[in-house]
Amino acid sequence: MSQDPKIILMRTDADGLANFNEDALVVLDLTRTEIEAGNISSALERLMALTDSKETALRFQESLLIHITGYDNDPRELVEVPEVRAFFGKLIQQWPHWLWFLMRNVGAIPLLMGLICQVKVNRREDLVGMEFLDRHELAQKMLDLFERGNAMFLAFGITPAQSEASATSACAELVSP
Repeated sequence: MSQDPKIILMRTDADGLANFNEDALVVLDLTRTEIEAGNISSALERLMALTDSKETALRFQESLLIHITGYDNDPRELVEVPEVRAFFGKLIQQWPHWLWFLMRNVGAIPLLMGLICQVKVNRREDLVGMEFLDRHELAQKMLDLFERGNAMFLAFGITPAQSEASATSACAELVSP
């Protein structure tokens, strides 16, 4: 029998997440209707549950995924949809802790940064890629998230070594092999 840890995928609201005591993959599920309404309150409430306590922040470090529904028939990539970009622009202003919580090695950090930075989508046959048009803008946006996210580290006594390791792994997500 395998000794691999089980993966728990949980669909809940902010209260359910706040009362959950196990490790889990956290999916921020957003709908096109919610995005086009520009109403970030529900998403923000769910994200705030991740920062309720030091234990929660540590438990869900690098466990957050973004899932957006309703754009499957839209030929544009999410980074090309003005409403999605505006929604995340507003959400990021209210909750800066993305780089601590986003899962690694699944494209979550490039997606987030592509939603808040100027990018060019490149299409070739069946391949779609994205390039950041201004590396200084990308660096500035990441620095802003790191700096505003430091408040959580200070409040919860998260060590400089822990925060630096998180920052290093977040930056590594944007480096092409």
